[in-house]
Amino acid sequence: MAALEADHARFEEANAQVLGISVDSVYSHRAFAEQLGGISFPILADFHPKGEVARRYGVWREDNGYSRRSVFIIDKNGTLRWSKVYERGNPDNEELLTVIQGLDATEA
Repeated sequence: MAALEADHARFEEANAQVLGISVDSVYSHRAFAEQLGGISFPILADFHPKGEVARRYGVWREDNGYSRRSVFIIDKNGTLRWSKVYERGNPDNEELLTVIQGLDATEA
């Protein structure tokens, strides 16, 4: 999330709304954001029923009680256009921005 925050202006320039989502509570999100020195995008709580959104996107880990790290790019019409699950590491902002810019080109 720190990397997304660092490039937040670039995502805004690409007309993309960044949202985080976690199965933790809003109180945990607040503490997490404070540890990072603040986050300028919303973090949504998939808290109750725990993991329901993650289940709907197919990334819930029933055995561990949390979701896989993943990115979903949804267009302005609410259509899922791209997704990727990260077993290790963090999303690559350059890759995400390239995908977003490609979506804009196909919608023009």
